[in-house]
Order: sequence, then structure tokens, then C-alpha cells
Amino acid sequence: MTAVVLLAHGSPDPRSSDATRALGAVLQGRSFETTVVVAFLQHNAPTLSDAVAGLARAGHSEAIVVPAFLSLAFHVREDVPAAVRAAEDATGVRLSIADPLGPDGSLLEALDRTLPPGPAVLATAGTTDPDALRALDRMASTWADQRGAPVIVAHASQSEPDVAHALRLLEESTGQEAAVGAFVLFPGVLPDRIAAAAGARVVSSPLYAEVETITLIESRVAAALRRAA
Repeated sequence: MTAVVLLAHGSPDPRSSDATRALGAVLQGRSFETTVVVAFLQHNAPTLSDAVAGLARAGHSEAIVVPAFLSLAFHVREDVPAAVRAAEDATGVRLSIADPLGPDGSLLEALDRTLPPGPAVLATAGTTDPDALRALDRMASTWADQRGAPVIVAHASQSEPDVAHALRLLEESTGQEAAVGAFVLFPGVLPDRIAAAAGARVVSSPLYAEVETITLIESRVAAALRRAA
């Protein structure tokens, strides 16, 4: 079967790369009867080219690259395709790019499992990309309908409102304490910032270990295989 590469952004915080590798190990053990490797755009090794070179040495001639990102911003639109082209040129392995993991409504179920009912902040890592921001707003609207309570998107970096501001807006308008859904995959600096802004409020954990994430990756790989056939 075609190999799978889980491609994450990477982080100087070792918890992030450790969690990425843990997710790769879960995928290898539970989801796919093929080789699963991880790679990173920045900060951590291996790069995509190095990971694919390892697949080539192991006899793989093709692989599916799964972008482990939760928005449709610059990294997904520009950095991932550029890294894929470079890896193909360097190794000769045929690579297909699966859809990124987000924003996908199935992940809202994982947030709801740990959050109380009522208003919520959908806390993201942050982006300035207009299309990505619109997609996150649509997800927040979907989540508000599901919860039967207001939801506001907030960002740990780059965009407004930040999490603290969104919490103030939401709690002033509803008169209720809000929960925080951390819409991030892996632990690290930005999830810590989200948790700090939440204070004593309930905040969900990064999504990398959730069953919805595993299931979503499986579906992304299956769809990419159908397109490549």
C-alpha cells in the first residue's frame, strides 16, 4: 500500500514534535497496513525531503502527504505544495497531497466531550488569511448551532480578537462563563497561550490524541488514494 507521511509545521517546543511522532505511531499501529512516517516544515527533523528519501530507500515509490494543519492558510496553500515538489524532485517518489485536517466539523465533537454546555470560544493558533478566517467563522457558526449557544472565534497570534478579548465579549453579552475549545492539534507555545488566557475556565486539550483526529486522517488518506487511482 502507498506510504503515508504526516506533515506538521514543527515547533521549537519539543512537546509538539513528540506529540506528532506519537500520533504517527498510533496511525501506524491502528489505522494503516503500511509505513507511516512524520515530517516537519520547520524547526524539527526530518524534513519532508528527508522523510521521503527514507521511504525511497525502503522501496516505496509513492506516498500520501497528510498536512497536519487545522486551517487553509499560507502553510497549506504555499509551503506544503512547495515542500512536496522539492521532495519529489529530490527522490523521484510520487507524492499526492491529502486535504488538511481542518477546519473540519467532525473535530467539534472532540471539543464538546470535554466542555460544559453554554457559550464557547473557538480558540485557534491564528492566521491573517481571509479565506482561512472565513472558514473558521463558518465552523464557529456550525458549532454555535450544535451547542445552542454563542461561539466566537479567537486567535492565539496574528489576528484579533485574542482569546482574552473574545472571552470578555462573550461573557458580557451572555452573562455566562464561557468555555474555551482549543482548536489546535499539538501542545506547544500557542496552546499554552490559549490555556493561560482561559484562566480558571474549562479549556480543551490539543486534538492530536482524539479518536476524531485518527478517523479524519483515515478519511483524508482514503480520499487521496481515490483521487490518485
